[in-house]
Amino acid sequence: MKTKNIFISFLLGVLLFGTSCTNGFESLNDDPNKAYDWEYDFSYSKITKSIRGIATYGGADVHQRAKALSIDVYAQYTGGSGDSRTYAMNDEWQAKYWTSYYNDWLSTLNMVIEDVSQYEGRDNAIAIARIWRVYGQAQFTDYFGPTPFPFSAAANNDYMPLDKQYELYFKELDEAVKQFDPKLQFMSGQDQIYWGDIDAWKRFANSLRLRLALKLSEVDTEVCKAQIQAALNADGGIMTSSADEATIAGSSGWGNQYPYYLYQVSWGDKQVLVKSMEKALTNIGGLELKYTDKQGNPVKDSKGNVIVPDGPAKVDPRGLRMFDPGPADFGYKWAGLMPGQQTEDGNARNNVGKMSQIFVIPNDTRKTDIFLYSEVCFLMAEASERFGINGGKSAKEWYEEGVRASFQKWGIIDPTQTTDYLGSIDKNLWGTSANYDDDKGAGNTKLEKIITQKYIASYPDMSLQMWNDKRRLNLPALEIPQYRNEGAGTYPKDGNIYNPLNYIQRTVYPQNEKLINADKYNGGVAQLKGGDKTSSPLWWASKGANYCTSSAK
Repeated sequence: MKTKNIFISFLLGVLLFGTSCTNGFESLNDDPNKAYDWEYDFSYSKITKSIRGIATYGGADVHQRAKALSIDVYAQYTGGSGDSRTYAMNDEWQAKYWTSYYNDWLSTLNMVIEDVSQYEGRDNAIAIARIWRVYGQAQFTDYFGPTPFPFSAAANNDYMPLDKQYELYFKELDEAVKQFDPKLQFMSGQDQIYWGDIDAWKRFANSLRLRLALKLSEVDTEVCKAQIQAALNADGGIMTSSADEATIAGSSGWGNQYPYYLYQVSWGDKQVLVKSMEKALTNIGGLELKYTDKQGNPVKDSKGNVIVPDGPAKVDPRGLRMFDPGPADFGYKWAGLMPGQQTEDGNARNNVGKMSQIFVIPNDTRKTDIFLYSEVCFLMAEASERFGINGGKSAKEWYEEGVRASFQKWGIIDPTQTTDYLGSIDKNLWGTSANYDDDKGAGNTKLEKIITQKYIASYPDMSLQMWNDKRRLNLPALEIPQYRNEGAGTYPKDGNIYNPLNYIQRTVYPQNEKLINADKYNGGVAQLKGGDKTSSPLWWASKGANYCTSSAK
């Protein structure tokens, strides 16, 4: 009897012990010197991988195809080469981005959210994964249009309509900001953007919400205004200074460096100045054209002679930080290449400005811009000017703060120079001045000023947002490409810069989707007015809005 009671007591003790521990009997086999998922959040390394992948397109391989030879060309930040110059579609380029995004970056975030949810105290990891998933998916759909938005790593989802996706974006961002808990563990060393600062991530999420809200300005004004206000009212608010902006440093090793460094140094393929950007930068602000380095010193050639560019008398001071004038053989000419210009033009690509050497100095780990404070300022300037949502400042104040933030980022710190620039009524070659109150002449509305300054400030890493503005507003004014592949899209032949359909609207889906995922693919194509073509506008650009008043042709 005594033995029986001892056995029962032992059994009850084991059961009680098992129910009081997370892992019960399984914990008896745990190595006390090893960290387990239930003790340590191993999702941080996975989140870090997806953040870097989406922010930099996974490095030079995908970045060159999806960004430098595609998005940069559509925003007319560069002239491109090969297929990109003809606005043709290269299936390898589309497939690389699609596969990397779905099979790696997004699927990793989905798995993190799904796996981490089974543990207590992991809300912060889930929150950051949800925010970054919205960031990545919004950019991905800006490129392709309707695409699957899976919430399960194993699901083969339908191509979700963009209006439904935006409903989810706003919901996810709202819930994720509220999910952050400063009392819980959070990634610090693994967070290569904000280094574990939860409040900074809240401001990022709310600023992203602001960006996405403005995207709906032409298709759903009421939702647009409501979400702008929601972003301002959300816990943490939006970015308030350049210290809040999101950037990520490159890393050494082939393919991992700052991508434009790799193109210029390793591949010798410099990005060229395009005529549209030349016209945006020329004469605006009324400051004299001087070729200086970031310290303000005159730049000299290999023989020690001061370089005097052959160009206009006045250029935006950021211009010669962004682009070097053409080479000595062509007289250091300040000129841009026409978009869509063909190889038959001989030395046309040589006789123009090129991306500045600033982008390769001091080293290959230069930071990639993800979300700049200047963009937040210009978003708020638009919200204030168009919808009366001020966020504590007038439209003019937001606009001028955005210009100042951009000047500082480009190393132009003389306050007198900035003040003179903002007071100037000198107009660029599209007719736009920097002075917010100057309203004389075509191409000089307040919205044109805001988007022009946003266009200049966003070079080169933020070109996607400027392609978005071009499709949404037909701003800034851009040249119509000289040549566009008629097999990729159907474009007007009217030569009219006021017609937004003269500009590329999207990229086509990878051919593999048509071959092995036909039902889902056909469902996505059915949502595009015009089919799977580069000329088919996306939902948020479907109204064909035009705010361009420039008379420059």
